[in-house]
Amino acid sequence: MPELSAVVLCYRAGRNSLKAVEPLYEQLRSAGLTFELVLVGNYWPGTDDETPAIVEGFCRQHEHARCVTRPKEGGMGWDLRAGLEAARGDYLIVIDGDTQNPVDDVLRMYREMKAAGFDVMKGRRTNRLDGTYRRVISLGYNVLFRIAFWTSGIWDINGKPKGLRRSAYDQMQLQSNDWFIDAEIVLAARRLRLSIGEIPVVFSASERASFVRVAAIGEFLKNMTHYRLGKFRGS
Repeated sequence: MPELSAVVLCYRAGRNSLKAVEPLYEQLRSAGLTFELVLVGNYWPGTDDETPAIVEGFCRQHEHARCVTRPKEGGMGWDLRAGLEAARGDYLIVIDGDTQNPVDDVLRMYREMKAAGFDVMKGRRTNRLDGTYRRVISLGYNVLFRIAFWTSGIWDINGKPKGLRRSAYDQMQLQSNDWFIDAEIVLAARRLRLSIGEIPVVFSASERASFVRVAAIGEFLKNMTHYRLGKFRGS
């Protein structure tokens, strides 16, 4: 089994996903460790998304690269869970394929997790270039989240990359199909008394339109309420 599984969420990134995937693959290959690169290119049937064909083509041409290209049954959380389910490594690092996070963050997080012994790690966006709209939504969500769950010392719940030890992931039994997956990882780690670390990351503007809509605010609130009341059964 590989030491590290790097999981890249490529939904509707198209050819732009290669801007993240190609340099990340070269970094992993040069790092002197056993690895696999898992590309998640799930798609909605009937759309013109070229991402599945692009990631499948990349995987055919590169050793240690594998892809997940299935008709979608949910949102971002469903894609993230599909990637983690396919991964086989001892360390699982998830990053988006739209180049908003530098791909260098994958190996940086892996090395920090291994050196410090963290079970779970997340990025904390200390420099955000993705616009006022996204920053305002994120600020409101994080304030509400801290009030609801008393998560002192943890900020930027949706920050990526996300890193999990295999042993931590196996205990979590994640259920979210939507944006609440990031919160569920943090809450599950606290419930299981796992160690959680953060690294500061730069978050650039995306070359694809944001998938975070106003409706996501209601989605966050509903899921937080259900989780707080012990009624969360997936989303």
